Amino acid sequence: MIHLKTLFLSTLVPVFALGLAACRADTDAPTELAASFDVAAMDDLLSGAVERGEVIGVQALVFDEGQTVYRGSFGLADRERNTPVTSDTVYRVYSMTKPVTSALIMDLMEEGKLKLSDPASKYIPQLAAMKVVSLREDGKPAYEDQSRPMTIEDLLLHRAGMAYGIFGGNPIEDAWGAADLFNPQTPMAENMDKMPNLPLLGQPGEQWFYSYSIDILGRIAEVITGQTLGEAMSERFFEPLGMTETSFTVAPALKPRFASNYILQEDGSFVLAEDGQTSPFTQPGKFQSGGGGLTSTTEDWLKFARLLLNEGEVDGTRILEPETVRLMMTDHLGDTPSLLPWIGGETGAGFGYGGSVQMTSTPELETTKGRYPGQFGWGGAARTNFWVDPENDAIGIIMLQFFSPSDPQVHDDFQAMVLAQTRNAKK
Repeated sequence: MIHLKTLFLSTLVPVFALGLAACRADTDAPTELAASFDVAAMDDLLSGAVERGEVIGVQALVFDEGQTVYRGSFGLADRERNTPVTSDTVYRVYSMTKPVTSALIMDLMEEGKLKLSDPASKYIPQLAAMKVVSLREDGKPAYEDQSRPMTIEDLLLHRAGMAYGIFGGNPIEDAWGAADLFNPQTPMAENMDKMPNLPLLGQPGEQWFYSYSIDILGRIAEVITGQTLGEAMSERFFEPLGMTETSFTVAPALKPRFASNYILQEDGSFVLAEDGQTSPFTQPGKFQSGGGGLTSTTEDWLKFARLLLNEGEVDGTRILEPETVRLMMTDHLGDTPSLLPWIGGETGAGFGYGGSVQMTSTPELETTKGRYPGQFGWGGAARTNFWVDPENDAIGIIMLQFFSPSDPQVHDDFQAMVLAQTRNAKK
């Protein structure tokens, strides 16, 4: 038999991704303790990307040794209205939602409300009926039962065998895409009824493939708590952390600050994908995506990133236990093969619960991409990105707002400069 995952790899089409640009600076002067950070060099890096037309607007923040050492905002958040990026611009963070959903699952684990080894079908029975699809020699599909039930941990690690439906170009992804799993007016509870008819590309635990699994975890959190996903996140994370501008729906008061989203064309130009002032994100929907539905600001996201960097506690408020956060930010894939080039191989990256974990690095990776062992983080489809660097006690956040086939160069340049300026001397 020919597994459809083989066919999948041969036809994979990259998903549009992340970024934004224009040409005005909004930077804070460094404090005395942060005087060593080269603000001018970072300003030049970010403003240069805007001036060259590589992005429409960009915002970035660097946190090091307990304080913010850099804030910079350049370009336009809304090109059509000539609205500049400012320190409080609101962004679609898309898949940066995944680490929050994963942290919520870990919080429920701490309370004894679930185990990572639990079959996911304990909470969503429809998942037990999902089957692995392969192609027979005559070209017809064959279906196998799961060799073991997919677990909560499999979902956290994108190794449950699920697809996503956002890549396209192959039978498995096409089937997931046709299921209409992101309709804002369809609650996740109803989407679960679609699961038995969707194919798995492999057996649980067999491979890493970026998937719908974190959205499934969001629904599991709703089942356990009896709340909507937004209510559970707000009660357990946003309210205690003071993340007042993070939610699944942009509040009316925040709407004027909500960035528009764009698409990078092959010729390097940008076209409008979604007007921030008429966006569906400004209207309450029934679907709250644990895999990609949050909107937020850079300052709000710093609060969540600090929770991870400080092993579960921020400014005296403890939300997660240190061992839980360390578990999140530890690679759990081991030798599990990756079906996408984002993890494993020359990247030196593994995967923890909700984000990538940098396992190894090289001098070249450090100087050109800013990759350093121990870094944990993830990005979003509109080219937002963040990471925490426990070894160097640092955080980097960069916010753009456009879809593109690959990450913009400014991502690597920013992370490389952050590492160079926050890296601690080896003990």
